[in-house]
Amino acid sequence: MKRVLVSPTVISLAGVWVLAFLANTQAQDDAPVPKIIISAQELRSLGIAVHSEGAEVLPHSCRDSGNADLSVSDEMLRHFTARGFSLESLCLGLSSWVLFDPETGRTIPRVAFSHNLEIPLNLPDCFRNAVPFLECDNRYETWEQYEFTEDEQKENIEHTHKVDEMVRAYVEREKISGVFSIEALRQGIFDSSFEWFLASPALPRGYGYALHGGEGDDPESEDVDLSTYRKESAVISTWQDEDR
Repeated sequence: MKRVLVSPTVISLAGVWVLAFLANTQAQDDAPVPKIIISAQELRSLGIAVHSEGAEVLPHSCRDSGNADLSVSDEMLRHFTARGFSLESLCLGLSSWVLFDPETGRTIPRVAFSHNLEIPLNLPDCFRNAVPFLECDNRYETWEQYEFTEDEQKENIEHTHKVDEMVRAYVEREKISGVFSIEALRQGIFDSSFEWFLASPALPRGYGYALHGGEGDDPESEDVDLSTYRKESAVISTWQDEDR
């Protein structure tokens, strides 16, 4: 399970965002999730360099956004800034464990090098400000095929706004910039939804975050090449395919 908020000061939120790993009758079919297998050089040609896999650095580094292992091309950054992203929000999105669009439940294209290194090849527009829990219409879980009930959606929204208030207050009070963890808030909070936070004036709310994956088993996946992925009907296209 994930998204458990435990705190003496916010005890009323205990149990919020605790998800049972049972199939929801309204969720997507439990078909294997396509996982794109390509080389690091092929991925670099798509605009993303993974340095730990031997790819040469591209012009725009994600180091200041918390991920020194990634850099992106001019072309990719232009595409996403035209959609309202900044380099910071793009880097946080690319560093997130996100398999499904939270608004539609459709599969997001991702390249996998290992269990711990998977990178999305596109992001929903509601990730543009790096606060998807706040700005997406979060009807679906991002890491498993699950559609939230109405009650769960309401609880999630309430939790999201409380975290937002605490993070913005922390950033303003401490006058910080750069990467920090949720533990830095010192509110007795444990919430595994967040990989890390970034305080930056480049982000409209003064901060953003990369998403952490679920704590349970990963959805069943199927290795495919890029051409096979592009033939899938119920998936989101890669960012390059959107420009064609």
